[in-house]
Amino acid sequence: MRKLVLAVLLLVGTSAYADTLTLTGAPNGENGPYDLSLNGSSTSTPMICFSEKNLITFGESWNVQAYTITQIASLSGPFAGTTTQYNELGYLANQLFANPGNNDLQQAIWAVLGTGGTTNSDYWSAVNFVTANPTYMTSDVFYIPVGDFSGPNYPYGTPQPFISQTPEPSSVVLLCAGLLGLAVLSLKKTSA
Repeated sequence: MRKLVLAVLLLVGTSAYADTLTLTGAPNGENGPYDLSLNGSSTSTPMICFSEKNLITFGESWNVQAYTITQIASLSGPFAGTTTQYNELGYLANQLFANPGNNDLQQAIWAVLGTGGTTNSDYWSAVNFVTANPTYMTSDVFYIPVGDFSGPNYPYGTPQPFISQTPEPSSVVLLCAGLLGLAVLSLKKTSA
């Protein structure tokens, strides 16, 4: 039983790790995707912000918590939303990743949680798609700012939240470690 508890703790640990984002570039002006560095990586990761009300500056870094669609319902605070809303964000973000710089898609993304933008035809397209496909679940990762954002290091207060199409490296490493632990436990049990 202790081994099973240890294995479960290793797998659950993936959601407890805080990452750091740094804004490195905005190749499409105010419309995403933007270039961000995840955990100090020299490789930029394209991400899309989903709040027009929260601002950041080039070179600014902040801590974030990564959420998947199955974890997002536990989110509280200024970026809390329903699973349906976050599926709409994922649907729209995937379209914006495919059509970088599209102002209408960016405006629709900002409108989903009421954090800016206007409700245009792209917004209603996302609402209709998610409503018509109740089993749709986005595979995107949502990076939500965590911590104290008062003081001179954060001139605009709470930074923007972002959406990424790629899994965060820290979670992948922890998940693989958990799966490896389960495999080792299984091998020990079968050899005993």
